Parts: sequence; C-alpha cells; structure tokens
Amino acid sequence: MNYLSLNSLKQKGVEKYGFFLFLIGVFFLPSTLFIAILFLLPSALIGSFLNKNYYFKDKWNFPFFVFGTLIFISSFLQNFVLINNYFEIWDPMLSFISLGNWIPYIWLFWAFQPYLKSVSKRRTFALVLIAGTFPVLITGFGQYYFNWFGPFETLKGLIIWYQRPIENPAGLSGLFSNQNYAGSWLNIVWPFCIALFLEKKNNFFRKTIALSFVISIGLAGFLTYSRNAWLGLLISLPIMLDKKRLKLFLPVMSFLIIVILFIFSPIFNGDLNHNIRNLFPEKIFLEFSSEGYKGLDSTRLDIFSSAISLIKNSPIFGIGAAAFPEIYQLETSFWKGHSHNLLLELAVSYGIPACLVFFTTINILIFLAGRMIFIEQRNSQISLFDKAFWTALLFFIISQLADIQYFDGKISLIIWILIAGIKMIIEERNNKISESP
Repeated sequence: MNYLSLNSLKQKGVEKYGFFLFLIGVFFLPSTLFIAILFLLPSALIGSFLNKNYYFKDKWNFPFFVFGTLIFISSFLQNFVLINNYFEIWDPMLSFISLGNWIPYIWLFWAFQPYLKSVSKRRTFALVLIAGTFPVLITGFGQYYFNWFGPFETLKGLIIWYQRPIENPAGLSGLFSNQNYAGSWLNIVWPFCIALFLEKKNNFFRKTIALSFVISIGLAGFLTYSRNAWLGLLISLPIMLDKKRLKLFLPVMSFLIIVILFIFSPIFNGDLNHNIRNLFPEKIFLEFSSEGYKGLDSTRLDIFSSAISLIKNSPIFGIGAAAFPEIYQLETSFWKGHSHNLLLELAVSYGIPACLVFFTTINILIFLAGRMIFIEQRNSQISLFDKAFWTALLFFIISQLADIQYFDGKISLIIWILIAGIKMIIEERNNKISESP
C-alpha cells in the first residue's frame, strides 16, 4: 500500500470520527447547549482540516468574511473613534461581546461542510436532529398537560433545565426560555419530519414512527400559541408535498381557511359561530382578536419606526449592538429586548453595509438552492431532505422579519448548520454537472 492510499484511509477514519462527534453534538443541541458544544467544537476543528479547499479558496466564504470584518470594524469604531451619545445608558463594549453571535459561526459554516457534503450525510443529520428533539417534546407536553415546571438537574447540577409555569396567553415552551423560541425550533425540525414520513423506502414500522413525530411536533408547535409557529407549520407542509399529495392537501387547507374566516369574521356572529369558538382554547382567539392586543405598550410598527430612526442617525457603522433596548426604553419608557426584525437589528447594531452583505448572501444561497431543487431537478429524483433543508431555512429567514429568535444559541447554531447544508446542496449539484460528459 503506497503512502497516498494510507493517507486516504487515515483521512476517512478521521472524517468518520469527526462526523460521529458532529452527530452527537446535534443530538444534544436542543436539550443542552453546553454538552452540544463539547462535541460540536472538536468536530468543527476536524472539519476544518478535512475541507479540500483552504478557507479563502471557497468563494462563499468571502461575503461572510467581509460581513465579519465590517461588524468588527463597526465595533472598533464605536469603542474608540465614534462619539457615544448614549454613554449614560449603553456600554459600547457590548458591540464587541455581541460579535460572539456572528463571527464564530462564520468559521463553523465552513468547518461543518464536510459532514453535509452528500445526500446520505444530510439525511443522517436530519434523523439525528429529529431524535434529539424528542426531549423537547417530552418536557413540552409534560409542562403543558402535567405541570412539569422543574427545575430539573443532572450531572450534580452541571446541567439544569428550567421550565416556566404556563401563564395566559403563553403556551408550551419545553426546554426553551419561551414559546416563541420553542416554536422556532419546532418549525425547523418540522420539514425534516415530513421528509422522513414521505420517504418511499420506509417500512410500516418506520412510517409509524415518522408519523408520530409529524403529529407530535405539529401538536407541540400548535400548543406554543406562537403565530410564527402556526404560520411555519402551514407554509412548510405544501412546500414539502409533491404535486399528487398537494392536490389532496389543498381542499383541506381551503376548508380550514373558510372555517377560520367564519369564526373570526364580524359578519358571522350567531350561535353557531359562538358554539364553534367554544370548542377551541381561548388563547387561540386572543392571538387574532383585538382583545389579545389590549394593554400593549407598543406595536411592531412603533418598534420598527424607532429602529429605522436610529439607523438614519448612523447608517454606515450603526449605533451599536444591544443599544436598541436601552435607547427605546429611554425614548418611550417601554422595554423591548430587540427591534423584532433581524434585518433592522443588524443595521442598528453594525450599519447598513454589514446588514446588506449578510442578507444578500443568504438570499442568494436560498435562491440558487431553490432553483436546483424545484426547477432543475423537477424531472429527476429530488431529495426530500434537501428540500427540508431549504424549507426550514427559508421560513426561518422570513420569520425573523417579524420577530427574532436568532440570538438563542441553540437556534443560531442549527441555522448556520442549515446554511452550510444549503451551500453543500449547491456545490454537490455543480460538481455533478461538471463531471457529466
């Protein structure tokens, strides 16, 4: 055996070890970020050495590197050059600290790619992701139906799970800090569950397991009482279905829309309308009726308007990360943890150029992958799990325009893994085209 063959075998062995660590990290991610990082970090280090191309030989690394450079420059200027008009209420060092929400993931995006480079590996990742969500379902249903509030701890207090008592109008949150974060995670996993159920090669037992996850995650997402979660469940389903199944789904969807309009429309206000409403929890109607918004200190439009005003004050370098809540409270006396729009949040924190580079790159990746999955491969076998990658990432990006769950460490990690997976879908397709005669 020559040196090259031996070296190739060693690399394959290291790759299997790195992939194994990666999968363990993904499995623990929804349950405990700390343990997940213990496995994901070494897998990322191994993945960095497994990449065929050096970092700057991959064209997709350039825009993210530029984005990272821009937000670092912005943070530096906010600390040492620009005048801080809000020094009494905001520390510019928070901009440097908040770089942790972005810069490490620029490396992880590249480092995790070897573990997502084929359809089979992406499928394995999806199966582990679904399995890892099982504790979220158990604790969530326990919280909702059996009043499991904790805290629960293991490893002599090294890991502690906190679950809040459910108060109106809040819903199921499970292992996440609130129902919106739980709903966002369940929306991410939902398309992969559908893909698993729709697989033709599944036997009856596997179909049953897959269906149980589809139903459980759908129910848990519904019980979060998060409008984002509800919208994600509805939008993802028709995207994942093929034309044949979509024809069966559309009448059901149309019927549900008619029922919803009938229940909420002020035109229908008879006994039948009230009787149907009584069949559902009151929390559902609070999410759509004016009663659910009584007592709100500010609307989304108010928050967006305030964020846009701050962007106008410093459009190039931004005001600073974590500055928006303090400034908004100073101006309105109301506390809002963020601007409820990731696009605006980035622009407020680090400036319009950094925001445009990031979102333009993500949108191009989604567009290219979507074209390959839904147009170029429409007459060939489409990987359901590749479609799930695309669906989960697309809806997450859309959902961040009305709320922000990105800053939860579990969610930001899984999103950058999805971005890496989308990039590898594009690369795998391009390699097949270049190799074809």
